[in-house]
Amino acid sequence: MTKADTAIAFAEKGWHILPVAPYQKTPFFPIAKNGYKSATTDIEEIEKWFTRAPMLNIGIACAPSNLVVFDIDYRNGGTTEGLNLDTFTVATGDGLHLYYSAPADAKFKGKLREGVDIKHNGYVVGAGSLHESGKFYEVVKDIQPAPMMEWI
Repeated sequence: MTKADTAIAFAEKGWHILPVAPYQKTPFFPIAKNGYKSATTDIEEIEKWFTRAPMLNIGIACAPSNLVVFDIDYRNGGTTEGLNLDTFTVATGDGLHLYYSAPADAKFKGKLREGVDIKHNGYVVGAGSLHESGKFYEVVKDIQPAPMMEWI
């Protein structure tokens, strides 16, 4: 599956996609002039981006996609302790992204604990992208995002 195919599949779920610079985590500003606010579900636009520049990484804008993503970084001491693991999950270069559904207007603090960031206002790099470590972001549990845990 190409990055274009992967990005389109995410957009078909209603997830807002943006182009991210190759091997990086920053929006590709020549296309995404407004950063993550440039994210769209427009299939034709997404196909154009990733067909013309197949090395781009895939970004997913969280709030407009009704997502909140827990970014577990093992190198910073992050663990999945207490988190619902029965959700859409992506292996990153050095941890996991756990995707949960949440209203766009929900409010979350940016950090749950050391090594566990909460991404809602902003975006994450999606599966199919190449991490700076040389590893691909890879879906390891392809199911619907679980509802956000009430205790958060």
